[in-house]
Amino acid sequence: MGAAIVAAGLLMPVTKAFALGDDKLKLFVEEKITHDDNVFRLSKNVDPATIGLPSRGDTYRTTSLGFNLDAPVSRQRFQAGLTWNNTRYNQFTGLDLTGHEGRAIWLWQFGNDLGGQLGYTETFALASFANIQGRTPDPLKTRQAFFNAAFLVTPRWRLQGGLNRLEQTNGDPMRRTNDIDIVNTDLTVSYITPANNSVGLTTRVEDGRFPNREIVTGSPFDNEYRQYSAGIVADWTITGVSHVSARADHVNRRYSHLPQGDFDGNTVHVEYDWKPTGKFSLAGLVRRDISPYQDIQSSFVLVEGVMLRPTLSVTEKIDVSGILDYSIWYFLGDPGLVSGGTSGRTDRVRSATVTVSYRPARALTLLMSAQHEIRTSNFPFVDYVVNVASIAARITF
Repeated sequence: MGAAIVAAGLLMPVTKAFALGDDKLKLFVEEKITHDDNVFRLSKNVDPATIGLPSRGDTYRTTSLGFNLDAPVSRQRFQAGLTWNNTRYNQFTGLDLTGHEGRAIWLWQFGNDLGGQLGYTETFALASFANIQGRTPDPLKTRQAFFNAAFLVTPRWRLQGGLNRLEQTNGDPMRRTNDIDIVNTDLTVSYITPANNSVGLTTRVEDGRFPNREIVTGSPFDNEYRQYSAGIVADWTITGVSHVSARADHVNRRYSHLPQGDFDGNTVHVEYDWKPTGKFSLAGLVRRDISPYQDIQSSFVLVEGVMLRPTLSVTEKIDVSGILDYSIWYFLGDPGLVSGGTSGRTDRVRSATVTVSYRPARALTLLMSAQHEIRTSNFPFVDYVVNVASIAARITF
């Protein structure tokens, strides 16, 4: 960390030379040190020595290099970014990984009434051990391509539609049956008020396919599903300092060859933003959703939870933010016949995170973060307690 700060001091005098295209292109380098006192998310009832581990925790370093591009061209806007991450552990060197995050988005606009997005994102990183049992790392590659458009039919009516495809690939051969391809299409018709608030009706169709079929009684088994949803969406500015966006759907999911995994129920997503002053803001989230792939990959889980995200600008150079999260995971069923055994399981997850950001100079940002998380469960050996602390220095050119 000391070396990173010294390097920042040496490089800051030449940062203007790298401010390409009036800051449309920004390069950055970051060095981060993290201590995790329960890397494999072991239960308190598991002694690490009994499974061949020297300890529960470890310290690792992550070096990141990358760029961000935001280039307006006439009425179009092009955004792109790429981050290369190299992570090295002190003890658990089998978890070392070189990963990346990339995105390319075209925010297109034709005339005054038609616009949308065309984009692609890709990530390659380790799956969290909170979601997988064992000590074998699982590098996940997630690729997503999307297109959406919004057409203002009249000043009061807007038509929106989109197409999205997501592919997630597991690097651990034992988890290849969890690889999944998801394609969804959606259509929304909204009424827009004179104050630019909106309320509308929406529908979505989702197809999920597991390309690597499980072998059951010697034969491959197809876990594909189709999901339909229909509901209401709203985006409303309540006052000058408060805003709410909400979505409520009735969801029907059907598995082609596994009817016991079918789901029929309601989902809700409500987010409230409150900014009473220029220095303080608070965001609140309430959700009830099924199978968010970013949390539990392709498992079939109903997640209910609430989240608070306060942010405070202490000074022009110091920001403090936090996340308080409480969620309940109901394992209603697993689309896999081999990897199942979780039906009836209920987990409760509580976490608190605080982050302090300090910018001593325009090109240099120092970050400190601490997280405490607890998971309890009615299933044995899946509970855990973990504390994670990190410090980072980022230089932007």
